Amino acid sequence: MDILSSKTLTGNLFRKPELNWGILGTARINGKAIPAIQNAKHNNVVAIASRELTRARSFADKVGVPVAYGSYDDLLRDVNVHAVYIPLPNHEHMPWTIKALQAGKHVLVEKPFALNADEAQQMVGTAIEKSLVLMENFMYRHHPRIPKAIEMIKKGEIGKVRFIQNSFTFPLENPDDFRLVPGMGGGALYDLGCYCVNFQRLMLGREPIAVQARYHEGGSGVDLQMLATLDYGDQIYGTFEVAFNATRQQFARIVGTEGIMTLDWPFNQDNKGVSILVERGDDHTRTNYRSENTYQNLIEHFYQVAVRKEKPLYPLADAVKNMVVIDALFQSAIEDGKLITLAK
Repeated sequence: MDILSSKTLTGNLFRKPELNWGILGTARINGKAIPAIQNAKHNNVVAIASRELTRARSFADKVGVPVAYGSYDDLLRDVNVHAVYIPLPNHEHMPWTIKALQAGKHVLVEKPFALNADEAQQMVGTAIEKSLVLMENFMYRHHPRIPKAIEMIKKGEIGKVRFIQNSFTFPLENPDDFRLVPGMGGGALYDLGCYCVNFQRLMLGREPIAVQARYHEGGSGVDLQMLATLDYGDQIYGTFEVAFNATRQQFARIVGTEGIMTLDWPFNQDNKGVSILVERGDDHTRTNYRSENTYQNLIEHFYQVAVRKEKPLYPLADAVKNMVVIDALFQSAIEDGKLITLAK
């Protein structure tokens, strides 16, 4: 029986079934994710797990969640949990995603999806085998500005694209942060560059044919700072810069033969109003968008896919392809900026 079926057999037959969530870990990002789930219609956070029961119980009480578990496995055995959110350190994304899927749970996994394309493919294969929903938490894609920008590019409102540029930086000042630990999937490319790669592929609707990258690690063992160049073919070049050792900022800029498109705060709006600015010579057109809870938008889409069986906006293959590019960028960076050609 489908994990949601028992709920549809009782009560009002026209009532939409509820999707009950369990959270693996007490990560800081839960401060955004849990309210988004709680505020989304027909979604509930019913359990939180930590490796220490006292920590799980304290965190659960703080955010109003009824059940706490002292191990992730205990949560996955809870038949009342239909879906799992995994905000664990990067190196734990693949093993716990697969365990959750094997336990019959739908999964929303925090970005980056995995540590490499091979891990990503294993995760996708398990989701397909189990006929369960698996998504990557790129919440930025669930802002109405993103599909509008893609539409404008496709319509040629800035002519033919020649360059696409991203920058995403902030000062990481906590020396104990897992993002500074090599064995835990640390580094700016995993944490910030994954957004830039995804954004460029999404806006252009194509994959890069070659990439180069240079980085600085300063004795940390991870890439504190990276500069990347991506060749998308047909005279389209992408660049991005990411860093843990620069001031907080982010932007996206697409340069065409007839105009320039700029998106302010493309990845994390933090409750800001945002815009699309199109410049064509002296003609400047700005389209403003109100603040959106993109986390909640994603959760509501997840519900429609998991419960109402809608088609996902972004296929699972996208997560694998994103990791293919990230793998190539790491290879280039390690080999001192060598040009890496990607298989077509």
